[in-house]
Amino acid sequence: MEAYSMWLVEYGSCDTQPVSSIIYGKHNAGIMTLPFSYLVLKGNGHTIAVDTGYYDDGYGHELSVKFGVNKIRGIDKTLADIGFRGEEFDTVILSHAHYDHAGGLRTFPNAHVYLQKKEWLDWLEVLALPKPFSGLAAAIDPNDIKRLLDYCAKGQLTLVDGEALNILPGISLYPVFDSHTYGSQLVTIERSGPRDSDPGDHDPGDPGDRWIFTGDVCYSLENFGPAGSGGPYSPVGFGVGSITQMVRSLVKIQELAEGKTDRLIICHDPAMWTTFKSKTTAAGFRIAEIQLSPGEKSRL
Repeated sequence: MEAYSMWLVEYGSCDTQPVSSIIYGKHNAGIMTLPFSYLVLKGNGHTIAVDTGYYDDGYGHELSVKFGVNKIRGIDKTLADIGFRGEEFDTVILSHAHYDHAGGLRTFPNAHVYLQKKEWLDWLEVLALPKPFSGLAAAIDPNDIKRLLDYCAKGQLTLVDGEALNILPGISLYPVFDSHTYGSQLVTIERSGPRDSDPGDHDPGDPGDRWIFTGDVCYSLENFGPAGSGGPYSPVGFGVGSITQMVRSLVKIQELAEGKTDRLIICHDPAMWTTFKSKTTAAGFRIAEIQLSPGEKSRL
């Protein structure tokens, strides 16, 4: 099994994001610029998007206004910046169903979608609740939930029920339920699949060979407390689950990484653009090239 080439692609930002929404309890700490991004993987015969971003049109535009996303670029255009077209993708993995992670799904008409069953069904239930509960779905675009039904009707949707190992070569899903959302999941990417007996020169399952895409159960390395402190962990400040479950999700991330925070891909963390080799496009959006498989040319 080869390593995947990986690019983290920025498509939007909010420069008035309250710090307290990033780090729970950090009140009166002002605002920060929050990037919005998704992950592209290529290798082992697959082209994969982990999350999809969203489009600033229709209800998506209303959500841009609500959440202060003041700089945004079409997902098709950001893919073109690294030489991809949405039609090339055979797989989309959604960490969760919030608008900024599932709202670009229409860009990938040929992709098979993986989402936790609990995520989809629980949002259907919440959307059917009366108005006093509507705040729970503040970051949900009902059109995204409906679009998933279209993928289901075409046989292009797998509703994952809990942990799923090697859904594709080296890619596994780990649920962190009732945290940031009802059915959030972590995505791990490794050169050799979990529990593989590959006799090569690396240890299969060694976190040094494993990346963890954290979705939104982690917004920043600051969620893990001061560097080297071991905690206490401070979960994200925006979510529908419990604080306890959000801390448990951070613990799960550290278990999967065995404490190697340099293996974390955090799609809303500005540090990603300095942690990895990156560039800023002519349109003013950033791309990080996390790793390249043998023979893959740089797209920066």
